[in-house]
Amino acid sequence: MMKKLKEALSLKFYLKKLLELKDRPDETAKGLALGVFVGFLPINGFQVLVAVTIAAVTRVSKIAAAIGTHVTNPWTTIPVLILDYYVGCLLLNKKACIPHVDFSSFSSILSSGKEIFIPMFIGGVFLGVIFSILSYFGVKKLLEREVNVVKNYVKNIKEKTAD
Repeated sequence: MMKKLKEALSLKFYLKKLLELKDRPDETAKGLALGVFVGFLPINGFQVLVAVTIAAVTRVSKIAAAIGTHVTNPWTTIPVLILDYYVGCLLLNKKACIPHVDFSSFSSILSSGKEIFIPMFIGGVFLGVIFSILSYFGVKKLLEREVNVVKNYVKNIKEKTAD
């Protein structure tokens, strides 16, 4: 049981799933990049829904988009959100600190949330753009290489059967 769980959460598992997709390498890479971008946004709980919806509208791989959102998972969510916040504060030239939350009224709780959410969102967009670009080119190259291996294999089999 533990071995299957560990396997399902590994990078190798997700790469295998990407290689099994029947989409063109470009569609799969775009879908994954979209998912990675959305995965860096502080909209936990809605990331897969948002990524798959955008993937359906833009006609890229929905499965790859869902896989891409897994840059944030139960083990990485907190570190990614903290990184989003600090990068956002850096980009906004704002001192990063945990704001004092006044729980006396709902509006004060919301305004304290804005102090955290806005830098976190801006940092998430910034990091999402960087990592989605990197994942797009990396996965596209990997998938194209895999397609070429399969094409060469099929070509060799056809040549052998033709002889």
